[in-house]
Amino acid sequence: MFKSMTTVTENTSSKGKFSIVRFLYGGFVLLGVYYLLRKDISEAMSAFGIGLIFDPFDQTMKWNDRPAYQKLWLIVHLSVVLGLVGMLLFNWLSK
Repeated sequence: MFKSMTTVTENTSSKGKFSIVRFLYGGFVLLGVYYLLRKDISEAMSAFGIGLIFDPFDQTMKWNDRPAYQKLWLIVHLSVVLGLVGMLLFNWLSK
C-alpha cells in the first residue's frame, strides 16, 4: 500500500573544489559589506545573517570536530550579526 521513500544524499566534499555554497556565502558577505558602506544597518544585518546559513566549510563535519580557525570564523561572523542587531535596537530605543 505504501511505498517506502528513499532519500538521495550527495557526497560533496569541500576539499579541492569551489562549491555553490561558498559562492553564496561570499555573495551574502559582500552584500553585507556593501550595505554597511551605504550605512544601511538593517539590510547589512540581514545579508550577514543569511550568509551564515551557507556555511562555507565542510557542513558534514560536527562542530566539535571542526578546526579552531573554522569555529573562530563562524563565531566572529555571528558576533558581527549580533552586534548589528544591538545597534539597531539601541537606535530604535533611543528614538
